[in-house]
This record gives sequence, C-alpha cells and structure tokens, in this order.
Amino acid sequence: MQPVEPPRRPEPEVRPAVVESRRDLAVPTPPTSLVALAGALYWTDSFGAIWTMRADGSTPARQLSDGQKPGFAFHLFRAGERVFATSRKDLLRVDADDSVHALALKLPELPEESVGDARSVYITLFKRPEVLRIGATDLARTTLATVPRGVLGIHRDTLYVASYSAGTLVAVPTAGGAARTIATGLPRPTAVAADDEAAYVYCERDRSVHRIDLASGARTVIARELENSDDLVNDGSHLWTISWGARPGLVLVSKDGSAPPVRLANDLRRPTKVAIDQDAIYVSGRDEPRIVRIPRTALPAR
Repeated sequence: MQPVEPPRRPEPEVRPAVVESRRDLAVPTPPTSLVALAGALYWTDSFGAIWTMRADGSTPARQLSDGQKPGFAFHLFRAGERVFATSRKDLLRVDADDSVHALALKLPELPEESVGDARSVYITLFKRPEVLRIGATDLARTTLATVPRGVLGIHRDTLYVASYSAGTLVAVPTAGGAARTIATGLPRPTAVAADDEAAYVYCERDRSVHRIDLASGARTVIARELENSDDLVNDGSHLWTISWGARPGLVLVSKDGSAPPVRLANDLRRPTKVAIDQDAIYVSGRDEPRIVRIPRTALPAR
C-alpha cells in the first residue's frame, strides 16, 4: 500500500492585529494634523483652530486659537520642545503656557512642508522651489537649497528633501552647504523619514515605502499596497504610517523589510496623521472627531 499523505494544514490567514486596550479619545472636531509633546496632544481642525489635551485623555479638549486670531493653522509640527503651525504666509508658535503667537514672517507664499529641530524650522513654499531655514528664536531666514515641490524629512543635522516632480532625494546640511544627491527616479514621493543608516520615502505612484541606504544609494521596497501614506514617523527599528483604500488604518512597517507590515486601527477609514511619545502611538482620522491612542504595552511583538 502506498503511504497516505496527511492532510496539509491550511496557511494561517493574515488578519489585522487586534488591540484590546486602545482608547478612542473624543474631540470636538476631526483633527487634520497632530503632535505629541511633553505629555500633551496638540492638533488642528478644518476651521484652522489649534486644540490641546493631556495625551492620556485625562483632561477634556481645550481650544487655544480659533482660526482667526492669531491666524489660520494648517499643519502642526515640532521643533525641539516647541510646537509650530503653518499659516497663511506665516508660521504660528505655541508657547509653554499654550498661548499662540503669529511670527509675522510675511513669506512670499503659503508654507507647505515643515519640519524642525531645537534651533530652527525648515519649510517649503507653495509653487516655489526654495527650502528655507528660519531661526526658531531670532527668525533669521536662509535659503538652504532649491528643490521643486520639495518634501521634507530631518534627522540630526541633515535635512532630507525629495522632489515630488523630479523624483530625486537630496541630503542638505541644516547648517548650510552643498546638497548631496542620494537617489533619483523616485515615483512621486510624498513623505520622507530618516535615521543614521537610511532614508525612507513613500511614493504615491507605486504606493510603496522605499528604503534608501545613505552610503550606497541602494534601494529596497519595504512596504507595498499603501494608499495616501503621506506621513512617515521614525520609531526605532520601525516606521509608522497610514493608509486609505480597501485596507485603511495605522500601519507599522519594519525598516529592514524582514516582516510584513502590521495594520492597526483599521476602523479609521481616512486616517490623517500619526504622533508618538514614550507611552503610546496616536492616530487621527479626517472624518471622525476622535484620536485613537494605542499604548506601547499593547502593540504587537516587534
């Protein structure tokens, strides 16, 4: 008699991770951008207002500005231990007492991309190629590079600028100096992050996250089939991003591509921004008045 082959076990179905201890923090209006700093969350809404609450949800949301005074807030970002916002041809600054101030920069166009460090903020302008450095305290303004439709990321003393239209990625010293080309041929980059070894770029045309080695320029795709993943957040050995479409939500991506991406908070149909601190991961959605808080202790093993 021929031996009978035992039935094969079915391959396990890959499912979104279920996080039991997450919290949905109710807020008055859907957030459009989001920052975590010093135990607090800050966010903007579609009316241009800035809001805050304790990051653990222990206090109710509190409105800091109303979109008129001192100005309409578009996108929040951190610069060291301060929170800034892009505004109409200007930037806004949130001080330690949560008062909001316009910087009266009189920029030639609307600021688009924005990142910061402890010394400066870095911005691009609508329909202009300049990448500007603006002193966080003295407001001194310097043009660091010219990159058409630049998309910004920062790590230590280097600014990483991808061109949405040209498909290039360059490294620019934040102190000033010549730009170094790291990659070309990127298919419509819209988000950039970096660490000591690599830059990470999401490209909307191929809906993928690319890892680009800073020394050699070698490129590897580490995540695919992502939609509108226009936010990349560096978090140790992983990246956080978002995705829309058929499989929406918060996405955890292994930087070396050794594990498939993990999808969380998949009930957020159109997530907008990710923020992190030492305690938790936070993600907002465009159509829902809530911020999802996932404690680090509840994350899948990495």
